[in-house]
Amino acid sequence: MNCSICDAHKNETEILFQNDDWILRKAEQNLDGYLYLELRRHVESWFGLGISVFENYGRAIHQATEILKEYNPEKMYIVAIAERVPHLHVHLIPRYENQDKGLDHIAKATGPGFPKPM
Repeated sequence: MNCSICDAHKNETEILFQNDDWILRKAEQNLDGYLYLELRRHVESWFGLGISVFENYGRAIHQATEILKEYNPEKMYIVAIAERVPHLHVHLIPRYENQDKGLDHIAKATGPGFPKPM
């Protein structure tokens, strides 16, 4: 099976943080501070994950918020869809002042050509 997320994990220069279960890396989107949090192994569902995986998820989210603090966003959205790429992952999407809020911002951020904040 060909998985773009599994392939991306081979490029260790993109990895900002990792623990036993999760990899945090910069997203390819054109939005400062946009991050991906991805399960290290290829899994397609949250169901059946053990408690230690969720504990490490919490630790990885904490690390992501520490990184995002440097960008000074007003909000951080956390979205897990995994439809286009069926590998369990979470989008950590910062929202800055004067940007659309809520679902409009998420749709723009996850789409092509998102403008950088002013």
